[in-house]
Amino acid sequence: MQWWYWPLGGLLFCLILIGANQWTAMKKLRLHVLDVVTLPVWIVAHYTMGYLFGVSYIEWLLLLWFAFGAILAWFLLQKEWGWRHFWHLYWQWSGLFGIVVIIVVMIWGFINH
Repeated sequence: MQWWYWPLGGLLFCLILIGANQWTAMKKLRLHVLDVVTLPVWIVAHYTMGYLFGVSYIEWLLLLWFAFGAILAWFLLQKEWGWRHFWHLYWQWSGLFGIVVIIVVMIWGFINH
């Protein structure tokens, strides 16, 4: 299997979700695409990095991201942010961070292969 199958499949999944969100009753659930896509994005990042480099460092990136989230939570929850609001935004930021990781890994892969 080629390493670029995983990001291509992840992109296809995201496009299907965006289409389902626009033309179905998913709008009424108040779920955004980033709410649903966060876990699949990290799985795609893990397999993409694993197939490309032979080893995946996603666990270390997630550990650093969670440590950053704990520090961020400590500061922002003292500033009168609601904890549900913060964790919902942190979940969406996690999905965005995963997308950035996939893009960086893909650029690195296309440059070096």
